Amino acid sequence: MQTQNLTAVIMAGGKGERFWPKSRIRCPKQFLSLTGDGETMLQKTVNRISGMVPPERIYIVTNGEYMELVQQQLPSIPLQNLLREPAARNTAPCIALAAAVIAKRHGEDAVMLVLPADHLIRHEAICADVLMHAADAANETNALITIGITPAYPETGYGYIAFSRSEGAPAGFYQVDSFREKPDLETARHYVDSGCYLWNSGMFAWKAGVYLDAVKQYLPDVAAIAQKLFDACDTPSFETVLKEQFP
Repeated sequence: MQTQNLTAVIMAGGKGERFWPKSRIRCPKQFLSLTGDGETMLQKTVNRISGMVPPERIYIVTNGEYMELVQQQLPSIPLQNLLREPAARNTAPCIALAAAVIAKRHGEDAVMLVLPADHLIRHEAICADVLMHAADAANETNALITIGITPAYPETGYGYIAFSRSEGAPAGFYQVDSFREKPDLETARHYVDSGCYLWNSGMFAWKAGVYLDAVKQYLPDVAAIAQKLFDACDTPSFETVLKEQFP
């Protein structure tokens, strides 16, 4: 795909409570250096995609209390690309906020790579290749792409994706049948042994307009918020509308 059609959204609003005491609410794990090389997890995430997406097309969604931390750690990202989520919501509204802004600025056909800010990834080149394949598929098929990881063992702390083979799908792509939340150990063993489940990585790829259409179909309340944000994007009223919609 043409890389000028590619954007990235990094979700950096989590409070990192499961990493306590190293990670605290005032400075959660995405803003910490945990691997001994001086880079924070957020910086690693941006650097991971820097060869694919330039800074002006990278968006960070975080909550208000972390905006200063984001600015300090990512000085190359334009301030207008730091999206303040006034109230912590779940993933769908967070992504809808970014999708509305990207659709307004870059067009509804802009492809979004959506990534958490706190992933530790050892094989960076492999990850970059997977992300580009996902972006290509999202661009060519108008599909909602979620990236799965072949499970190495029956982990009870991860979500799983049930999948099946889909006729006509590109090599390495499958149909998502369902998402399963963190299972007990016996269920996790069944998932791994069956060969029909992947760990849910929390990484996605889709066109901004395709995502907004799906939200309109399945989450009409969120879609109404996204439309208001789209209309107000890059106007003086944007922050006011944002606070009204995320009270």
